Amino acid sequence: MKQSISWNFAVNRVKQSTLVTMLLAVIMISPCVMGAELEYYGIEDTIKDDLTVHNNVVLKFKQPIGHLDYNAGFRVYNLTTEANFPFADCRASNSDSGSLIACDFTGMTTENNKLTLKFNTKDAITKKNGNYRFGVSYGVDVPMERAFIVIKLPENGILSEQVANQSFYPTDGYLASDGRRIMVYWERENITTTDDLIFSVLYSMPGSRDDIFNYIIVFLTLLILGVMVAIAVYMKRGVRGTSTQKVVEAVLNKDERTIISIVKRNGGKVGQKVIVKESDFSKAKVSRIVKSLKGRGILATEPISGRENRVILKEVKTGEEGE
Repeated sequence: MKQSISWNFAVNRVKQSTLVTMLLAVIMISPCVMGAELEYYGIEDTIKDDLTVHNNVVLKFKQPIGHLDYNAGFRVYNLTTEANFPFADCRASNSDSGSLIACDFTGMTTENNKLTLKFNTKDAITKKNGNYRFGVSYGVDVPMERAFIVIKLPENGILSEQVANQSFYPTDGYLASDGRRIMVYWERENITTTDDLIFSVLYSMPGSRDDIFNYIIVFLTLLILGVMVAIAVYMKRGVRGTSTQKVVEAVLNKDERTIISIVKRNGGKVGQKVIVKESDFSKAKVSRIVKSLKGRGILATEPISGRENRVILKEVKTGEEGE
């Protein structure tokens, strides 16, 4: 699949990569977004056993906009939306070349500026030599502060290659599990208009009861991932969380981890002035980091007085919304 995001016109630029060309074929998707610069772009693709894909697309805008065009080179089904501002009316119209998701907004502000698009897609998986290929390419035509991409395999899916990172591209992705699915995820920061973001996974599905070897691989892979998650949760006792929370915390930068560590040390709730004191960060820096983590659903705030907030660590739950 190929996707791109831009404010004027989507220009799809795909860098030639031997690994992508030879291993992971990409089906084309090209969304085009018209508006302002993005603060955060989150993609969660969940592959189903029937080879459909459930997509969660999170867009957090740096400036308020009134209209959004999201062009997709594939057909969109069962579109739903969520927004943290008063009104977001989104409609999908299909054609032979794909779908256009057109949205009109009212009440978006610099604080309440997050939109989530949820939809299903078909015909995004190719099969060859017993393996399945799923790939997305996000051509970038606007600056983005941060992008976070997660691809979840089907419940019985396993990575095709014995060396795990030979099954996905780029090879600097990370593995995790929610207890049922293997997940591969990536994070990118300070993305420019010259960057191309290509993400692909090659996996297989044990197809018969006679294929005992594949079932053993599935069991051992999930067992190892489950043990790793259990150890991490145990070592972080006192803080409730899930495997998805482990994924989120794993991709925080150094300053963000410092803030989270201080909140945890204080029982999951702490005044923002305490964070400034213990982190040795400026008030402005702490405010900016807390705002970013709050926008991504990791932290929450509540007023203590007219001049200070209490920062609260939220519990991140896993789930497949929109199904």
